[in-house]
Amino acid sequence: MRLLPGVAVVRALVTSCLIATSVGAQTLRLDVDAPEEFDGVAERIRNYDPTPLLGTVWLSVLQGVTAPIRVRLAPEAVARRDGVPDWIVGYAASERALIVLFPTRTPSYPDDSLESVLRHEIAHVLIGRAARGRPLPRWFSEGLAITVERPWGLTDRTRLIWTRVIDGRMSLAILDRRFGQGRVAAERAYAISGALVRRLIQEYGAEAPGQILSLVAVDRSFDAALRLTIGRSIRALELEFMMSQSVVERWLPFVTSGYTLWSAVTLLALLAIWTHRRKRQVRRRQWAAEEAALWGEDRDPTETS
Repeated sequence: MRLLPGVAVVRALVTSCLIATSVGAQTLRLDVDAPEEFDGVAERIRNYDPTPLLGTVWLSVLQGVTAPIRVRLAPEAVARRDGVPDWIVGYAASERALIVLFPTRTPSYPDDSLESVLRHEIAHVLIGRAARGRPLPRWFSEGLAITVERPWGLTDRTRLIWTRVIDGRMSLAILDRRFGQGRVAAERAYAISGALVRRLIQEYGAEAPGQILSLVAVDRSFDAALRLTIGRSIRALELEFMMSQSVVERWLPFVTSGYTLWSAVTLLALLAIWTHRRKRQVRRRQWAAEEAALWGEDRDPTETS
């Protein structure tokens, strides 16, 4: 973990203040509203306990984030009426403590189930509360929600590699715009945002996001909060991240991915079939030559019956 002189002092003071305001165990409740057709899904959500999410390091010292959250299950007709793109399974309105889910839709990256969508959107509500509704870069909010939703996995690393190959050194300003440019662009933006926030946590500590949010909550700009917490500007953080991906970091996950493995197996199988056919052709020609020599026939030994 790297810290500039003076930054450690600021971080210690912020953390101390946050811990000092921490009182008792915190719990989080979901209030579910669903039409009868979604009774089964509603029951699953009612049985889901979101309180463990508060154990996330950057959330564990924050207060005022545990008021109940409403979860509304909506049919496809509502999504069409509200103009929600067909690849979006849910969204959060943090200022209203509301999460809207569309159970008839199939989750896609970065989510892999309705439960993971729920965790992601709960994280957005908690992030909004921690910042007291003040503006945050989209990449920071989405990347942080991904870290709450699930561990960083092979799928994330593989998508990050392809995104870096296709989009190159994407700036953070462009990254934020990608979220509103359709499904494919948004998936790439999620991959980079998740990787960027995870690197921020690895380099500057698991409590860094909470400290940034606490400073934003008292009306610091995000850039100022970032500087006070890690001693780096947004631009410096961007350059560090873009330069951090070594050849091994970029290509090892791809080389070891399931897609690459099965591609290699397929190529080996095709090579084996081709080699076997070549051997059969050579063997048939040998048999034809031996037969011609045995019977003294004057014919092209490559001909077969």
